[in-house]
Parts: sequence; C-alpha cells; structure tokens
Amino acid sequence: MKYLYRAIALCGFVTVLGGISPAISIQPSPILIVQNSAEDLFNSGLAKSEAGDIPGAIADYTAAIAINPNYAKAYNKRGIIHGRYLKDYPAAKADFDRAIEINPKYADAYYNRAKVRYLLKDKPGAIADYQKAADFYQKDGKTEDYQDAIKHLHRLLL
Repeated sequence: MKYLYRAIALCGFVTVLGGISPAISIQPSPILIVQNSAEDLFNSGLAKSEAGDIPGAIADYTAAIAINPNYAKAYNKRGIIHGRYLKDYPAAKADFDRAIEINPKYADAYYNRAKVRYLLKDKPGAIADYQKAADFYQKDGKTEDYQDAIKHLHRLLL
C-alpha cells in the first residue's frame, strides 16, 4: 500500500507542475517496416506448411519468389504444395520446371516433377525425370534418395 500512495502522490505532484515535460513524455514510436528476406519467407513457408496452413505457406513461398525470382528451393516447395495438397498438377509442374530452369542439377525438383508427370499421364517424362534425379542423387552421395528414385523408375519400366 505504501507504494500505491507514493504513486498517487507523484501523479498529483506532476499534475500540479503542469504535466510531464515534452522532453520526457512518451511519444508514439514511428512505425517500423519489417522487410523479410526471401530466406525468412521461405522458412516461414516451411513452418506454415508443417502446421497445415497451406494458403499461408503458398503466400510465403510466392513472396519469397517475388523478392528472389531465382529461388529454386521456393519454387520446388511451392510445387510440392500445389501437387500434394491442392492437386493442381499443372501448377506444380510449372514450379518444378522453373526450379530446374534455375538449377539444372536440382535432383529434388526432378524427382518431384517425375511424380507430377506420372500423375499427368506423361510416363516417358516421368521416367526421364526419375533417371535424372537418380543420377544427381548418386553423384551427390545421397544413397537413400538414389535408391528411392531407382525404385520408382523400375516400377515405371515394368
């Protein structure tokens, strides 16, 4: 209680003196414009995707691409969402195409495009992409990914 009375007394004292001087008064802080980097938006898209916020993830990947139009990983992840969650296979393929155009050695984009090509009834394209993915995975020493791509490739060749 002792401190409450002191606070009330202080407020009364300040009022008697004419208020708080402008030099020490609380001024509204200027609005800070936070600019996210493409990487920040990409990571936010990953988190939103994992949380099930598909529209939010698409928006973040799209914003990352707007900042960096050559962000192959963002195209790849957005393509996965278009294909896996939205079943928009042409949009997914377009994103994978762009990721591969940016980075022609992007094994994951070839692998994902192979899946979409298969769903779009483009078996020869799917075979070619699984083969490319397998080749890059092998060169990169990604044994499990290589074996997975080969498994899918063999299924298509039978």
